[in-house]
This record gives sequence, structure tokens and C-alpha cells, in this order.
Amino acid sequence: MLNKSLFIWGLFLILGFPIFTIVLGEGIEKLKHRGNPFTKVLLNIQYWLLPPLAILLVMRQILGVANTAKSLQIVETLFLIALIYTLLSLLNTLFTARRQQKTWQIYLPNILFQVIRSAVVLGITAYILGVIWKIDLGQIASAAGVGSLVVALALQDTLSNLVSGFLLILEAPFKIGDWIKVGQTEGEVIEINWRAVRLKTRERDVIVIPNGILGKDTIQNYTIIDPLHVVRVRLQFSYFDPPNRVIRMLRQTALATKGVASEPLPIIDTQQYVNTAIDYEVKLYIKDYGGLEEIKAEFLTLVYYAAKRYKFTLPYGNKVEYKLGEMPNLQGITTEEITTSLKALPYFTFLDTKTIEYLAQSATYEHFGIGERIVQAGELHRKVYIILEGSVSISVKDNSNREQEVVFLSTGDLFGETALLHTEVSQVSVTVIDDLKAIAIEPDSVIHIVQEYPKFAMEINSFIQTRKQAIHNAKGVESKLSENGKLHPLLYWDGRVS
Repeated sequence: MLNKSLFIWGLFLILGFPIFTIVLGEGIEKLKHRGNPFTKVLLNIQYWLLPPLAILLVMRQILGVANTAKSLQIVETLFLIALIYTLLSLLNTLFTARRQQKTWQIYLPNILFQVIRSAVVLGITAYILGVIWKIDLGQIASAAGVGSLVVALALQDTLSNLVSGFLLILEAPFKIGDWIKVGQTEGEVIEINWRAVRLKTRERDVIVIPNGILGKDTIQNYTIIDPLHVVRVRLQFSYFDPPNRVIRMLRQTALATKGVASEPLPIIDTQQYVNTAIDYEVKLYIKDYGGLEEIKAEFLTLVYYAAKRYKFTLPYGNKVEYKLGEMPNLQGITTEEITTSLKALPYFTFLDTKTIEYLAQSATYEHFGIGERIVQAGELHRKVYIILEGSVSISVKDNSNREQEVVFLSTGDLFGETALLHTEVSQVSVTVIDDLKAIAIEPDSVIHIVQEYPKFAMEINSFIQTRKQAIHNAKGVESKLSENGKLHPLLYWDGRVS
């Protein structure tokens, strides 16, 4: 019976171990090419766990070394130390105390993660001392018990932080990534450990708050349960600006600001009448509390440009005096200047001065800030723009729903031509790249001139066809061409729009 057992163990060690090692090596190579975190665990098994295990089996099952032999105890100890190292690497792979890098990883608060790691180390260490080396752990525990009172008195604050840390884990008032406020300190939680919590402030400084203080203070969490947060912004506008128009402008600007939620809608309230202006309060709903300051700054910047376009007045904080005849030009540009600008453009070379003056009278001067979206794909647009200063990017979404730039426009260029096609929504989005000053023309004025000037109509029609072709190319869609190689006409001389 012994010989049979010896034969089986010998066969296993001679054939099974090498085969298992080869299979393990192949698995490591495949995981390494995929960048799988379990590669390190398998490497630890291959290099640290298997060699002492093989020696241990040979000594016990083949050579029959007694359990009390020092050599066997040393090998068992080495094997268990290797097991500790391998188990810790496995825990580090399966669990994480930070943001999850893989979907299958399990998030644990750092203090709980450290407790599990400590339990593994202490448990196996106790087995090594008590079972393998026959050390009486009871005496060690008694000695530790006598000294524990002295240690407890010396480490009152540390133990208080440790207990508070466990209570924070059980109650879970925040987690890593949450924005919280403790006292006057506000920041993003980046680490929770057995002693303290680390916060990263907006100034990118790291503040360490002991768990004992957290257990006694009020914690304000901005992101738990409901990620929406209200940002309040107070603004003033002149008594000459009708409140309903101001509220409409502020709501449109808020919805155009990146980071502001569209549901629920921003709330704008008229607050009070003061000596020089009307106070308004805007409530913006945001999901990214970390970007609060950036979102608020962008909103205030966009309000400036929107107020200019609406011809609203942002009151000065102090008294400003103007001499008679030197009042500022709120329009920003005169009709004569608009006429001069239109004459310089190639699209209007076929028109006489009187016709261009007619266009200039119906045109307005508008100012846009960087990042503003003047035209939104899928929506009707009602103005044609000619760039005086600045630049814009015209973009579409291709078949893969990726944003593709169709063309980059700057001084003298025209966009918003879809406004001439009353029944057609815009296929492109127009975004400001550099502060933009532009002439905005009502489409009805252009269509009226199209009826009177066939050459002008051909010029505009050719321009629309070229822009349409560029849009189709960016989308990756083939356009249907007419026999002469041009797109089918979109505008007709009699003023009809297809």
C-alpha cells in the first residue's frame, strides 16, 4: 500500500507538476498580452509558491521526513510565507480602495481593505508559529494583554481614529470621489484609511482630516444620493431691459452652458429693484460639483455676449458720466459700416449700392464668445451671418456619430445659409473658435433680392451647393448630382424655396 502511494506521488511530481507549470506559463503569456492584472498573481504562483510546494511534497511524501524535522519546518515556513505574498497579490487584484479600473473589481474602503490584508498575514503567521514551530501563543496573548492597557492609554487618539474609521465605514456618509465639506474645509475625497480621510481641494492641495474629528463634526456631502447641485448666480440689468426678455435670455444662455443640466430647467427669479438696476437670481442645476467654478465662469462669460446681442445693459457698479454727443454706441457698428462691409464681399458684387443699403438696414451686429454654438444641427435657424472678426468651426456627425469638421471659417466668410431654406433644418453645428463679431441678416431680405437679381441668385445657389457637398463628404454620404455635375438647385429665381 505504501509503495502504491509512493508510486502515485512520484508520478504526480514527475508528470503532473511539469504539465501544470507549462499550462500555467501559457496562461501567463496570454494574460500578459491582454494586459490582465491577474498576470502578476499567476507569476507569483509560478515563481514563489510552486517551488517550495514541490520541495515540501518530495520531503513529506517521497522521502518521508518527520514533521518535527527542522528542515521540513523551514520549508513549510517558506511555503506559507510565499502563500501570504501570493494571497496579498490576489487581494490587491480583486479588491480596490480607489476608483475601479476594471468592472469586475470590488471596491472596499481602505480601512476594511487593510483589515482583510492584516487578517490574512496574522492568521497564517499564527499558524506558522503555533502549528509548525509549536510556540505557545497563549503566553504571548497573556503578555500582550498585560501591556495592552499601557498601549491603549498611550494611543488614545490613534484608537479613537481607528474606531471612528470603522464607524464611518458602517455608516458610509461618503465614498471616494464624493465632494464633502467638514467645518470650513471643502474638497474631493481621494482616500479613506484607518487613521484619516484625505481631501483634495479646488486649489489642488491635499488636506488630511483625522477620523476622530470627522466623527464629531458635521459632514456636508454634495454628491451623495442626488448628484444635482444648485449654483446660484446673481446679476443686475437696467430698468430699460424688460424682465421677461432678460429671463428668456438668461435661461437660453444657461442651457447653452456646458455642464448645466436641462432637466430640471434653470430657474430665474426677479429678486428686487435697487437704485440703479433690477436684481435677478439664476439657479443652475449641475451634476459635476467638481466643475462648479468653471461652469459658473463660463455661464457669466456667455451672459456678456448674449446681453450684447439682446442690446441689454449691464449696469456699472459706480456712477459713469457721458458728455452729450459722446454716448457709447450700443449697437457696436453703424449702418454705413455694415454697408461698407457688405460691398467688400464677393457674394454681393452683383448688387448696386441701393440694394446693399437695403440689406444693411435689416442687418444687425452680433457678438459671440468662444465656445458658443450659434447653429445647432437638427434645428431651424433664422439668420445668415457674415464674419467681420473671429472664426467658427462648422461640423457634422458622421455615420459613426463622431463630430467631424466640415470647414473652418474666418473674416469675410458666410454661414447660416440653411436659413434661406425655410422648410429645412440645419445639417451642421456652428461653434465659435475665436471671439466672433458678425453681421446677421434676415433671410427674407436675401430671398427678396434673389427674385430681382438672377446672377446673385446663381452665386448664392452655387455657394449652397458647394457647402452641401462638403457636408455630405464629411458625413460619408454620396450626393446625387445632376447631369452637369452640380447638385440639384435649392433656390429658384422666382423666390420659391425647395
